[in-house]
Amino acid sequence: MKQIDVLAPAKINLFLKILNRRSDGFHNIETVFEKVSLSDRIIFKNIPQNKVVVDSNIKSLCGKNSSVYKAACLIKEKFKINKGVSIYLDKNIPMAAGLGGGSSDAASTLKALNGLWKMGLSDESLLNLSRNIGSDDPLFILKGSFILGKGKGDKVSRIKGVDGLKLWHILIAPKIKVSTPFAYSLFDRHYLGVRKACAGFDLPKKMKLTMPPYGANIITRSLFNRDVSLLNYYSYNTFESLILRQFPKLAKIKKAIEEKARDFIHLSGSGSTLFITFSNRKGAEGLLEKIGKVAPDCRLFLVHTL
Repeated sequence: MKQIDVLAPAKINLFLKILNRRSDGFHNIETVFEKVSLSDRIIFKNIPQNKVVVDSNIKSLCGKNSSVYKAACLIKEKFKINKGVSIYLDKNIPMAAGLGGGSSDAASTLKALNGLWKMGLSDESLLNLSRNIGSDDPLFILKGSFILGKGKGDKVSRIKGVDGLKLWHILIAPKIKVSTPFAYSLFDRHYLGVRKACAGFDLPKKMKLTMPPYGANIITRSLFNRDVSLLNYYSYNTFESLILRQFPKLAKIKKAIEEKARDFIHLSGSGSTLFITFSNRKGAEGLLEKIGKVAPDCRLFLVHTL
């Protein structure tokens, strides 16, 4: 095998609740991931030189600056692979947007090189390997469209009874980047009083944020029952209020869309992407043009469950 061409899908978080901060500095969360049809394309080619070469349509991701490079080097070093690979990353998923693009690219790299180099690694081996790269990486190794994540988000399991369920979403991605460490620092400062975690960024003193008493089980139940109304009502993201207050422009975009959509709009992951969920394509298409008029500086994507 000389070449592999793969699609690395994005994800959204239908539910994300931060439970506590761990002694290692990370956080325990409970989340429901959904893989969606927006994707990056990655091409892998064997080369005679024993090295990893990464190129991309995004200059900042060339060379050693991407999760793709990190994943390729990890699998080479871990299993002492004396082979080389040229990787081209055609980046389409917005970065630092809460869509898991970097994690998906890394996971797809592990799976692709396992095939390209005929290593024969099991899915369990790839899962364990992916945990060395990032907390979201394992979800892209695991087969299935809807995934329950616990621990740091890296303890993943398929949600049963939802095979064949296809949701539609409008993704609204503004030109705002929110790094995961910064998002968690906002949480630490507000909920835990860790002031140094967010030095230089002031949250309103009177800001009142509460977390719901319910968990991801109500989301899994709504998926099982194909109840999109219940899903929309109980979708929740701990980061949403924090990030909207920190980025007034994003809050303004969300408010403008709400006035047009008259529907529930949610934030995905720890990034800046907003999404609206529909039970069918027709409903999503009917709103897409209206959103484009009130959010002209945003990238819009019409996607479905992968």
